[in-house]
Amino acid sequence: MENKNYTATIEVAKSPNEVFNAINDVTKWWSQDFEGSSTRLNDEFIINHPGKHYSKQKLVEVIPDKKIVWLVTESNLSWIKNNKEEWTNTKMIFEIASEGNKTILHFTHQGLVPEQECYVMCERGWNIIIKDWLFHFISTGKPAKETADAAEIRNSIFKMNDMENKNYHKTIMVDASPEEAMKKISQVNLWWKKDFKGSAKKLNDTFTIPFTEPSFVDFIVSELIPDKKMVWKVTDCYLPWFRDKKEWNNTEVIFQLSEESKKTKIDFTHIGLVPEVECYDVCEKGWNGHINTLNQLINRGKGLSD
Repeated sequence: MENKNYTATIEVAKSPNEVFNAINDVTKWWSQDFEGSSTRLNDEFIINHPGKHYSKQKLVEVIPDKKIVWLVTESNLSWIKNNKEEWTNTKMIFEIASEGNKTILHFTHQGLVPEQECYVMCERGWNIIIKDWLFHFISTGKPAKETADAAEIRNSIFKMNDMENKNYHKTIMVDASPEEAMKKISQVNLWWKKDFKGSAKKLNDTFTIPFTEPSFVDFIVSELIPDKKMVWKVTDCYLPWFRDKKEWNNTEVIFQLSEESKKTKIDFTHIGLVPEVECYDVCEKGWNGHINTLNQLINRGKGLSD
């Protein structure tokens, strides 16, 4: 189960000391619903979102500029049906390492694994907190603007979770290895849009899908597990055909790859694209066509026509 712990890695053009100090300043990137202290060994602090989340953390390991470990000593996830204390005795581990003129921060929530009821929701939450808010704070020295709307964002995540089973989903089987399939997925210009701009090959790559001017969708590769999983998060969009022109914002496009009978199974899910949103019917038809084109590209080497 150890290899299934939630992890996230970010790379910043800052020193290990700056990264270490930023992590300790919890209210600037996780939550302002904070009580206690988070800078020295044996410090304790509480994060409390009434009616949603309560957790008490203790600093059990502190190696300046290298490593910080928080042990969750108490927890209450009120939205969990069964064990509301799923976080208790889990650990949040921050490992800091230099690489050239950059610093790599590797975060692990040890004990937060897919088998837990809270995993899907917590994975989404940590993706925002670590990959967006902490990354922004370390990079700029200022809290991300979205942290001021944290409660609203949490509520949207809960709403998204309620609609989980309604998300657009499509599965295809391809005659290729997971490595080959992921390479083709990254070649967005060959199966979705020829005038695709940017790159979708590496973690934190950004790209744009342009439609008829002025419409567009901007993505970031927010998660990448080689040959297994790729997640594209929508960072901005303009869809003038719908009342809510930002309807795709903060939705996620997920490709999950697995080997089955010498083939690769690709599970494609657009988290947030559900029947309740205005664009669903149009977007469902669009994705059906694009995923079929991806299927043809991988299986027969024929993607978008010239």
